[in-house]
Amino acid sequence: MTKHTSLYLDEDLLREAEGILGTAGPTGTVRAALEDVVRRARLKSLTAWEVELTPEDLDAQRGRRLEVAE
Repeated sequence: MTKHTSLYLDEDLLREAEGILGTAGPTGTVRAALEDVVRRARLKSLTAWEVELTPEDLDAQRGRRLEVAE
């Protein structure tokens, strides 16, 4: 879904963002910046997971996966 809108953008900041993101034009740059913000937030939320695995647990999981593949 897309939405047409008008924005006031700092042109110097836009050009700098284009260089960093490798994009051309305001639409592509804003889209890439939004995607990056969402991706970073999702990755950060993964760090909140509390997973307690011992090396033995990991070995057991790997062993099951290898058995299925054979």
